[in-house]
Amino acid sequence: MAEGTGTGTTGTTGAGTPPVTPDVTTSVTAPITAEQLAAAKPVLQQGLLADKAEASNAAAKLDAAADSGKLTLDVDAADALIKAVDAARDQVMDLWKRATDQLATPLQLGENPVAKAISARFSDLAVGEDSGAAKALLDLFKVLDDISNALSRNRDTIREADEEAEKSMKNAGGSW
Repeated sequence: MAEGTGTGTTGTTGAGTPPVTPDVTTSVTAPITAEQLAAAKPVLQQGLLADKAEASNAAAKLDAAADSGKLTLDVDAADALIKAVDAARDQVMDLWKRATDQLATPLQLGENPVAKAISARFSDLAVGEDSGAAKALLDLFKVLDDISNALSRNRDTIREADEEAEKSMKNAGGSW
C-alpha cells in the first residue's frame, strides 16, 4: 500500500503495522480585494515593461556590436555562449508552455459577480495580451533568441575571417 493512502481509520492497518496518516499541510492566505488587485496591476505592469525595455536595449547593443565587428569572441567561446543562451531560451519557452495553461485556468472563487470579476482580473494579470506574466516570458524568449542570433552572426563572421586568413597564409606558402 502506498504511503499516504489508507482507509482513513486510526489504529493499526494490519498485523503489527503502524497507522497510516495522510500528509496534511495548512496555509493561511489573506484574501485579496478587487481594489488591492487593481492597485497592484499598474506597478506590476510598470516593472515588466522596465525589465523588457532593459533586456531589449541590451540585446540591441549586442546586436549592433556583432554587426559592426566590435564584438569579438573566438569560435569555441561563441559556440559555448550560444549553447548557454539557447538552453536558457528553451527553458523559458518550456516554462511559458507549462505556465500559460495553468495561469489561464479561472479561479474557483464562486459564481457571484465579485468572484467572477476577481477571477477575470487575475487571469488578465497572468495571461493578458499586453501585460500578463505569460507575455513577459514570451518577450524574454524573443530577447534571448535575438541574442543567440547576434552571437551566431558574430561567430560566423569570425569563422569566415579565420578561413580567409588560413587560405591567404597557405597561398603565400605558409602553414596555418
